[in-house]
Amino acid sequence: MSDKVMRVTRFFETADGGSAFDEVEIFIENENSDNWGNLLRTSARFDSSGVQVFEAPEGAFQDWHNAPRRQLCIVLTGVWEIGTTDGEFRRWGPGEAFLPDDVEGRGHTSRVVEGPVRILFVPLGAQSFVEFGE
Repeated sequence: MSDKVMRVTRFFETADGGSAFDEVEIFIENENSDNWGNLLRTSARFDSSGVQVFEAPEGAFQDWHNAPRRQLCIVLTGVWEIGTTDGEFRRWGPGEAFLPDDVEGRGHTSRVVEGPVRILFVPLGAQSFVEFGE
């Protein structure tokens, strides 16, 4: 079976009010067998409310802004690009996940490279991803 860790890119507020990228790890190590004998793994549960699907057209650009909340984002269609204040840009396509965590500071830019883009927003509860291996 695959690696027992899912790595997710996070962007966050830096000490100087800017933004940068790093990675967090979500451990997928709870093992159970299903009724058919398949070995399945799950992560620990985390609180979420208000799951939402977001859509933006190709070419859409959002200048510097903050994430409205900590949320796990999973790209369903299209390609989404994020820029941070340290000058770095990263892109995500279908099936890839990222974690906006820059709810304060200067924030980040967003651009739809291929679209439309659809993203599943999964707001995170009060707990920290530190519990998942940051």
